Parts: sequence; structure tokens; C-alpha cells
Amino acid sequence: MYQSVLVTGASSGIGEATALHLAHKGFRVYAAARSADKLKGLAGLGGGSIHPVSLDVTDEASIAQALSEINAKGETLFGLINNAGISVMGPLEQLTSDEWRRQYETNVFGLVNMCAAVLPQMRGAGRGRIINIGSVAGRIAAPFQGAYASSKHAVEGLSDSLRREVEPHGIKVTVVRPGFINTPFGHQEQEGLDRFVGEGQPYSDQVQIFKSWHAKGHPTAPPPSVVAEAVHKALTAERPHARYAVPNEAIGFLALRNFLPAGIVDKIFERVNGLDAFRKRKNG
Repeated sequence: MYQSVLVTGASSGIGEATALHLAHKGFRVYAAARSADKLKGLAGLGGGSIHPVSLDVTDEASIAQALSEINAKGETLFGLINNAGISVMGPLEQLTSDEWRRQYETNVFGLVNMCAAVLPQMRGAGRGRIINIGSVAGRIAAPFQGAYASSKHAVEGLSDSLRREVEPHGIKVTVVRPGFINTPFGHQEQEGLDRFVGEGQPYSDQVQIFKSWHAKGHPTAPPPSVVAEAVHKALTAERPHARYAVPNEAIGFLALRNFLPAGIVDKIFERVNGLDAFRKRKNG
């Protein structure tokens, strides 16, 4: 019953781990990325169940072409895993309009493009699963992650709405919320913060402190396979949860956000990421 799934952003990290995990679990996996060349290493893995697909989630023509190629094989997708994403980092005050648009084009509009493209065939089949890879940041927004966190907040809202729209058609929608995961994503975020550190940068001291804390997060975190396992649960459970948070430590942070006043959460977050030291210096 659960034959074919499409995983976006599958060239590395969470997407690659998810493609491999699902292939080993018996799914036929269409692993997608903007450049099919980056997927060559996956093609021979997963017992021959992984099929690379060139797909850019920000380009509707590219999406249509990829789905046409999949459908030409006689496939009707059972699952869509919306994993493709980027992270624009930096003080909100200093990010350009183009950077905000780039963040949303991939993380929000790209995800919507993918859902709109696969839903007709899922409705026609009367079944399907859509798993949107969100983030703990979609519930607890760190400083200097405003663009990324707000895009993941958007994923939370649109997923709730979509879930209620398509459930009567036999389609389930789930958000998987990773916290820190040991992938190259953290290196990209670190590099994105570099230009905000140095002489003449108004948030330099804060960003440097935040960078030092953030730099320890991904390398010491669990592997992306923990996210892949959550995706597998969402694909196969008879009644999948609306949300899964991974790793387990992330559940504690989400509980703080859900049950404590914002002011207390802010203070706790400052202690965790070290920015309370900046506040103390600033206030003398």
C-alpha cells in the first residue's frame, strides 16, 4: 500500500537520511534535489529503491516535469516529504528584502508548490501522507534566526489548515520538528552569521556569543536518522500525530514554550545560549 514517496532536499542531511531509511523500509523513494548530480551517490543505495529526480521546489515548471517523469513510470505518490529548506541568519534589522524573499520562496512557497502539485493525485487515490519538515524554531524562535524561524512558524500554520482540508479525502498531514541535528545545515548557518561580527556591526557582541553557543549544537546532536524514523512513523501509523518533535530533548524546550510565560522563557533561553552575559555587561 505504501509504495512510492517523494523526498525533497535529498542530496544531504535529513533528506538523504530519510531517503535511505525509507528505501530500507520497503518504500520506492524518489529522491529530489535541484541538481541530480548531487544525488548520484544515492542511486546505488537502498537496494535499488532510490530514484534520483531533478526538482527545484521554487520552480513550478521543474515540479511539473519531475512529477510527469514519476507518473510516466505508472506511479501514484503515496507520500510527500517536504524537506527542502534554507536558513537565512542574522539580525532582523540588517537582513535585506531579497534575503527575506529567498527564505520564504524555499521554505514556504516551495512547500506550498509541492503540496498543490501532488494533492490532485492523492485525492484521486483517496489516500496519501504529507510530511512537512518544520523545526523547533517554528515554536521557539532564537535571536538572529528571525527569518528562518518565521518561515517555520508559517509551516506550522499552513500545515494545520491543510490537515483539516484534506483529511476527509483520506490524506494525513504531519509536521516533524527537528531540534539540533548533526548535519551540514549548521555550518551554513554559522557562515551566514559571519558578516554580522566585527567592527561597525551593531549586534556584533551578541552574534558572537550566539555563534559560540550555536556552533556546539549540531556537531554534538543526534544523527539525521532520528528524523527519518519520525518520518517513517508519520507515513505508516494508522493515526499519525499532527506533530513529532525530535530528538527527545526538543520536547522539553517545547514544553517550556507551551506552559511558561514568555518573559520566563526568554530568561531561560538567555541563560542557555549565553546571552545573559551580554545583558549583564550592557546594564553595567
